[in-house]
Amino acid sequence: MELNKLKQLVITMEECGELIRACSKVLRHGTVDDPKYLQNLTEEMADVIAMTRILRTAYHIDSSTLEDLVQKRLTKMKRQDYA
Repeated sequence: MELNKLKQLVITMEECGELIRACSKVLRHGTVDDPKYLQNLTEEMADVIAMTRILRTAYHIDSSTLEDLVQKRLTKMKRQDYA
């Protein structure tokens, strides 16, 4: 595997871990009393979005295909029986 792609994958994994931690803090502390947790969640979401865009380019993933899969997931999550 190309070194650059390897680094991109590792950074993406790290950013996903940071997003997981930000989600956990929002669950534990909320966002009403201290907005820093919402700010952190927002920043970590942005980092993950940025890294997925980098991976999309690095692996030549078709944007239309990716968007179709995103829409499929959003539709699935709207169902009341989604668990």
